[in-house]
Amino acid sequence: MKTEKLYYKNPLQTSCEAVVIEKHPQGLIFDKTVAYPEGGGQVGDVGFLTRTSDNFQIPFFNTTKIKGRNIFLEDFPSIKVETLIIHHIDESFLEKIEEGDIFILEINKKNRSQNTLHHSALHLALMALEDIKPGIDQKIIGAKITDKYGRLDFAIDYKFSPELLKTLEDTCNKYIEENIPVEIYSHPKEPEALYWKCKNYSVPCGGTHCESTGNIGVVKIKRKSIGKYSERLIVEVPENNNFLNSYK
Repeated sequence: MKTEKLYYKNPLQTSCEAVVIEKHPQGLIFDKTVAYPEGGGQVGDVGFLTRTSDNFQIPFFNTTKIKGRNIFLEDFPSIKVETLIIHHIDESFLEKIEEGDIFILEINKKNRSQNTLHHSALHLALMALEDIKPGIDQKIIGAKITDKYGRLDFAIDYKFSPELLKTLEDTCNKYIEENIPVEIYSHPKEPEALYWKCKNYSVPCGGTHCESTGNIGVVKIKRKSIGKYSERLIVEVPENNNFLNSYK
């Protein structure tokens, strides 16, 4: 038993009809979902669940994955595939719901669109940084992608200079202006082991992404010191109504 991940088939789909297949202490598990679960640093989707039989509506405040099958592939991070996905709700609602109930799942489009923009922008920033400091991707020790920012933490013994940040920002915005296509493709041995590719740069990533760099709009980049031997790179993307309106 697993949850069908509709966000891989159509990343712009924001609602679907689904059946409750399991009640979990933290929420509900459905046979399918459009809600992206927390993973790879990206926060989980939020939204509403509406029961079709009586229009009973419940907010879900996070989405996470459990169980699944571990995979170990050469040159790919160890991940779980074929997972179940929990839509987190207040536990007081659980007694009012039964397995087999049918719900309309709807994600918060604005939240998803900004998460997606920040995730894609963070890839552009790392792509630009790799050109200047090859191998720095091996120094990543943390990541977080939200609707407000995207960040990467590095274990390095120097600080990102203002000149470097300006170069990264200019390069990212140049890529955006060029409207370069982005490709998402699967590992030949595992359909859920996904890659993000732009130009000749490819990295393992199963997050949500724009179809082209031009969707992003504009990127601002800054840094933060988080220790003597660690540095944080932060990207920020203003709200983009054109991209938001592409969600269905």
